Amino acid sequence: MVLSSLAIHNIPDDAGRTAAIAEAARILRPGGRLLIVDFRHAPAYGKQLIGLGLTDVAVRDLGPRFWYGGPWGRASAVTATGPR
Repeated sequence: MVLSSLAIHNIPDDAGRTAAIAEAARILRPGGRLLIVDFRHAPAYGKQLIGLGLTDVAVRDLGPRFWYGGPWGRASAVTATGPR
């Protein structure tokens, strides 16, 4: 399993975030699970993971109980399963 919580958005540029998502997908064992929690780029992460061949990709709002949001918005979870 790969887990990233409220971290990848801190990478300052698109290329760096794209590389981080690709590396997270690369190190998954076959059938392994990926969970990314973020409040900025979750939909883009989901699209990238689909493009990388991961399955069961889902993006869902975690609601105000996980992260109060502040000026940044609410946190979302991106989940996916690695290829078998």
